[in-house]
Amino acid sequence: MLPFRLYHNTIPLPVTLYSCGLHPQHTQYRPIGYPTLQCFICFAGSGTFQFESMPYIKIKAGDIFVVPSKLAHDYGPSGEEKWLLGYMGIEGDYAESLVHSLKIPILKAIPIEKEKLSVLEHKLSLLWHTPDSEPQDSYRAASLHIYDLLTYIASLIAPAQQQRRSYSSSALTSEALLSAVHYMRQHYSEQLTISNIASAVGYSKQHFQRKFKDIYGINPHQYLQRLRLQKGAELLEQPQQLPISEVAAMVGMENNYFVRLFKREYGLTPAKYRAAAGLQSKEREELENGDGKQNEASME
Repeated sequence: MLPFRLYHNTIPLPVTLYSCGLHPQHTQYRPIGYPTLQCFICFAGSGTFQFESMPYIKIKAGDIFVVPSKLAHDYGPSGEEKWLLGYMGIEGDYAESLVHSLKIPILKAIPIEKEKLSVLEHKLSLLWHTPDSEPQDSYRAASLHIYDLLTYIASLIAPAQQQRRSYSSSALTSEALLSAVHYMRQHYSEQLTISNIASAVGYSKQHFQRKFKDIYGINPHQYLQRLRLQKGAELLEQPQQLPISEVAAMVGMENNYFVRLFKREYGLTPAKYRAAAGLQSKEREELENGDGKQNEASME
């Protein structure tokens, strides 16, 4: 078993590790979601994930399940058998882009062959055991392990016809779409149009929308909206307590529209989300301080 472990990366890497573990999972309530994208792997038993305005999703042994950051949800075991769940929390500017580019579905149970679980357990263990003695090297090693694990998952779920596709064509498409994602991340606070984004990467609007949805599973307008809401959530978590209207303007959205979409995405109004985030931050600080005191006591 691998108990929950939290990492504190201080080096800005495209993809880095936030948390990791593999153990019997108890019920968790996350009214403001989790700070990062999470990848779950079910090794035994079964459980359910529940999201607002969505049917519950059952995860059983041999399933992989990816949950985006800051999306309100609850999850827990669905039977008497232990629900053995492995997971990694992934952060960084390209965490979500990497998952999308590898065509790993989000919010969908992904069944794999159970004999492959031993390989996944080994790779997760390597990630969990990343040493802390040399922080810079360990952060980079963790990023490599994340990439290795995600690409292995992608190889398990990739359709045969996708594997036979011409590399040159798919590589060019992926590169263009990654450029579009990067463009949106750089300019999300501006008055972007899909036509402008498509033109920036050399596509017509219709071709860009079709290719983007093929790769990412959502259209570019939905992706931009989700990105703006995520950035808005990050601003709401900051201690300076910016007015909601100012937060909306900073992410390129009209105030009322921002409030309506934010509540639909996170299940809370921006004001209530900020209050809940402050409470969660306080509880986490108290927990970490408590662990530190216990460690100091154990060394005496």
